[in-house]
Amino acid sequence: MKIQIDGTNTLNKGAELMLYAILEEIENKFPNASINYNSNYPGEKKLIIKSSLAIKKRFALQYGRYPKAILRRLNLPYTYFMAKHPLKNIDIVLDGAGFQFSDQWNYSSEDLYILEKYYKNLRKRGTKIIFLPQAFGPFETLEGKKSIEIISKYADLIIAREKVSYQHLLEAGGNKNKIWTYSDFTLSVKGNLPVQYEGIKGQVCIIPNQKMVTHAQNDSLEYISFIEKLINNIEKKGKKIFLLNHEGIGDLDICNKINNRFDNKLKVISGLDAKQVKGVIGASFLVISSRFHGVASALNQGVPCLATSWNHKYEMLFEDFNQYNRILEVRNDEHIEFSKIDDVFGDYENIQRVLIERKYKLSKELSEMWNKIWALIE
Repeated sequence: MKIQIDGTNTLNKGAELMLYAILEEIENKFPNASINYNSNYPGEKKLIIKSSLAIKKRFALQYGRYPKAILRRLNLPYTYFMAKHPLKNIDIVLDGAGFQFSDQWNYSSEDLYILEKYYKNLRKRGTKIIFLPQAFGPFETLEGKKSIEIISKYADLIIAREKVSYQHLLEAGGNKNKIWTYSDFTLSVKGNLPVQYEGIKGQVCIIPNQKMVTHAQNDSLEYISFIEKLINNIEKKGKKIFLLNHEGIGDLDICNKINNRFDNKLKVISGLDAKQVKGVIGASFLVISSRFHGVASALNQGVPCLATSWNHKYEMLFEDFNQYNRILEVRNDEHIEFSKIDDVFGDYENIQRVLIERKYKLSKELSEMWNKIWALIE
């Protein structure tokens, strides 16, 4: 069995967690499978994936018009060295991207052409295509709707991560018979707390996200100022705080700018792999995250959490764990927003109990999902 994993990378720790979740399921079901790792981050160089499976990293590049012209002259398709070039003899493509189809991504006509050709040729070669739980939409543009028309036509299965994404898919013309709904599937991956960070146990973890500036239309200084006030509020409650870099250089830059407001006295944790990041989150007293999988890793380990948000997927994830009023609005009155922190402190043990109960239920549902996927493949 040859399985290709699309849509993940090891730069974004959420994407890396999804990669490990997929690999662990394959290890259990098809321990002799060959894995083709097709990163959605062409610049990824360092690759350390701990797995008993035979994993081969696909060589992929991101390039402009001149290399394309050269490839055409050589009678090669210009997608030849790109991630969206279909390979032969792939039995299954499992796509683990967290969020890739939405008007927010502004797909061009060329992007859509490449997308359709990729999936069309995979299907011609007998490859099954499965989109694992991820967020979708909204789709108001012709290009957005076209992207769903393409994947709905060629995919064997599309799994929305929550009801809003499911509705967006249907409204964009998705084939209802191919669409399921299951929650985030990284809750099965166990975290690993590095020994050198044992000291952060019981502290409050803050996870910034550069997308809060690039995607949520917040001014950079406005977002950083909000986090500064939030940290001051928590410190008055007698809790120590640290900053966690959940992705790469962009998030680290935000961490450092926040830390500069505190004369660099806060601990900034960076450079960990996905399981270590999850271990750090799991050891925390409370997590306030602007990264989706920072929220997911907190909730599915029984750690109360609040979040700033730039997409509906955050609120829907909280609902999966029966958590409400957990989104912090950067531009709202800070007294109203920080009262949400007071609510968590005041109801801490009950929140933990609910999270543990919901994890048990969601785990059973995800086991059901994987069994249905393997049955579809077999």
